[in-house]
Amino acid sequence: MSKDDTIANPEFGPVHIINPQSRHTRTAIVLHGRGSNGQEFADEFFSSHLSGDKPLASALPGWRWVFPSSPSLWSTTFQEIIPAWFEARSLTDTTARQDLQTNGIAASVRYIQILIDEEVARLDGNASHVLLGGISQGAAVGIWTLLCPGPARGIGAFFGSSTWLPFAANIERALLQATADASTEPTPGEDESDTFVRGMMTLGGQPQGEASAMKILLGHGDDDAYVDITLGRQARNVLSKAGFIVEWKEYSGAEEEGHWFKVPDQMDDIYQFIQQTYSDEGE
Repeated sequence: MSKDDTIANPEFGPVHIINPQSRHTRTAIVLHGRGSNGQEFADEFFSSHLSGDKPLASALPGWRWVFPSSPSLWSTTFQEIIPAWFEARSLTDTTARQDLQTNGIAASVRYIQILIDEEVARLDGNASHVLLGGISQGAAVGIWTLLCPGPARGIGAFFGSSTWLPFAANIERALLQATADASTEPTPGEDESDTFVRGMMTLGGQPQGEASAMKILLGHGDDDAYVDITLGRQARNVLSKAGFIVEWKEYSGAEEEGHWFKVPDQMDDIYQFIQQTYSDEGE
């Protein structure tokens, strides 16, 4: 398994690459959670084996794996600089100081869109050959990338674990308004969070074209001590209302107090999801 690291953006950390073991046919871009980085997450992710003690990369030899690293941001909660895709004051009250999240979410979405464009170019323009995924805060950024106009609307699929959807209530309001009247004008009583969501998603946020039929796999531990499973269910519900085809899985007994992939069950589910969505798993 060959590896190389590159710097894709000076504001973000190194991008850790695991190159395919055979002819390159697909790419997965997978996003780490808060406090981690691309290489550390890649090592941990591929140490979480499938049944039969086989790593996912070995089961998918034609795949190129891209593990970006977030910037390091000042955390008002922990009063220190830590790797994070955006600032989040609280996961107990996800609406607390939402204004702290906007710059990070916007910058991270733009960055992931750039990475998707680069991988699509490597695949001769076949956006459907790209898979996006992540865990916790990384998966939250991945979901946001799906909801915004850009290259992610044409990719093949998305998987996420132990995650939530920032601004979920605002996104749901935008979707409801788009369904009702397709208006792009601010509504009475719209606050700054609504304005941010509308500006990022445009046209009320209704996913269009290929993205509306995209398949998504979401997994969550019912014993997750960091991101409560009710937040994961909320993300599932909003994405379903947005038109995505969401498969939902619940697990028990994962490492990190339930805030990690359940091994091997969840890794097997991810592999099966990829098999069902893509056609090169045997290459």
